[in-house]
Order: sequence, then structure tokens, then C-alpha cells
Amino acid sequence: MDDIPANVGANVDGGSDDLAQTTQDLARLLQRLADGRREGREALSLARLAKRSALPMSTLLRYLSVLTDAGWVALDDGERGLSLARLTPAGAAQLDSLRNTGATDATVGNDVGR
Repeated sequence: MDDIPANVGANVDGGSDDLAQTTQDLARLLQRLADGRREGREALSLARLAKRSALPMSTLLRYLSVLTDAGWVALDDGERGLSLARLTPAGAAQLDSLRNTGATDATVGNDVGR
């Protein structure tokens, strides 16, 4: 993810292995939101997204902050007070870019959290 926002590193305490893991996690989040869209869900609840992406809620919230700042994900208020995350057109373009450059790996596949 060459165009990851500069503030991603601020959330990672460690070396390049941590940054690589963060990059994979962010790509996986974009992929899960795209999967939801293909299933007819324009947005996913944060609980559903945490489960599908196999991330603790605290980590998910930190990553969503980065992704919303980048304009790749939008957070909306849903019914019953639920917060919903949806992939923006810019986020879909970023995910396509990752796929085209081969920057995604097996962790971004459709097998996690289903």
C-alpha cells in the first residue's frame, strides 16, 4: 500500500514487520467492506466488520480512523444507534490498485471471518 496515509506509522510501535502487518490488516478491512458490498450490504456494522476481519474492536477503531482520514471508508449512523462502515469510491479504487499491483496477499482473500 504505497499510498497509505503517513499517520499509519503513528499507530504502530515497532519495525517493518509491524508496518507490513498493519498494511495487510488495512487491505483486509477494505476487502471485507468490498465483500459486503458484493453481498448487497452497502455498509457493515462495526461488530460484523471486526468479526469478518478477525480484529479486536480497539484495533478496528484505530484502523478505521486512518481509513476515514484517507477518505477510503466512511462511517455512518445506522438504525438502533449502530455505527456502520462503508467503502467509498476512493477506497474501492485503492483496493483495485492493490489488487493490480499484487500488493495484496492471502490474508486479503475471502476466507477470513466468514
